[in-house]
Amino acid sequence: MRGDYIVLNVVKITEKDYNLFVDWNNGKDENYLFQWAGPNVYHYPITIDQIESHANEEFSQVYIILNNENPIGSIELEKIKKETLSAHISRFILCDNAKNKGFGTLALKELINTAFKELGLKKLTLNVYCFNIGAIRCYEKAGFLVKEFHQRENTKWNYYTMEINV
Repeated sequence: MRGDYIVLNVVKITEKDYNLFVDWNNGKDENYLFQWAGPNVYHYPITIDQIESHANEEFSQVYIILNNENPIGSIELEKIKKETLSAHISRFILCDNAKNKGFGTLALKELINTAFKELGLKKLTLNVYCFNIGAIRCYEKAGFLVKEFHQRENTKWNYYTMEINV
């Protein structure tokens, strides 16, 4: 990445972006979808109809991550609560050729900026599976701290809740 000029933005999803989610999951299995999307919103195999339905839900904002205007991933703010000035970051995915290049941390910082400065929020949380060391490091670089450990019946899916405050 040295020498490359990166212009990274997070912008609200539009209908023309729905197919990107399907593309980013092509050739992947059910565990891959579960890892980045969790158990409740999308079901394997992911479809444009699922994405469209979710993108129009209240209290949720889905963003596309752009690197120099090229879509490289998606990230979401959900459970946006005006009364507590808080939200939860979820369903964070980068396309395969954008991974391990620092884009995740940059995207998080852009979303944090949007949440705190534009939306006036004061606290953001996210969940991350304990085995996902790369993601945990990414979140820590963006300023998140582990706040809770959650144990599941299937220990593979144990996870942390991480948090950042203004």
